[in-house]
Amino acid sequence: MRRSLTCSLLLIAAAASVPSRAQRAPATGVRTLANVRELHDLMISPASDAVFAASSNDALDAKGWTTARNQAVVLAESGNLLMVGTRVRDNGNWMKMSRAMVDAAALAAAAAEKKDAKALEAATDSITTACMECHRPYRDQGRQMGAPPK
Repeated sequence: MRRSLTCSLLLIAAAASVPSRAQRAPATGVRTLANVRELHDLMISPASDAVFAASSNDALDAKGWTTARNQAVVLAESGNLLMVGTRVRDNGNWMKMSRAMVDAAALAAAAAEKKDAKALEAATDSITTACMECHRPYRDQGRQMGAPPK
């Protein structure tokens, strides 16, 4: 009887220490759908074009500033997506350059949030530098930035 009571108490204690389904960590791994080129076509190029257009517009209204900020956020988050899963080319320069894009786009988002045209223009210079530094070794195989190779 004592043995059965001890076993019952151990089973109850063990069951109580197992986290419920809601408390367990979600399944690991991220399922990516878009490759790097698709990210560029769908998110990076349109977002950067919108930020560049906003930076060259001297008369942005409230909607224009909001659009610039939102597109800068899309650009920053795209940089984060470049650092996920099979998109990662290497853990050195690729990650550094992707992070540079995130940081440059974050500067643009902050500038648009403040409606600061000069800061937005400076941020677009940082975005251009981040793009060129990454395209040169990874997309252009050492050539100057321009149209992607066919």
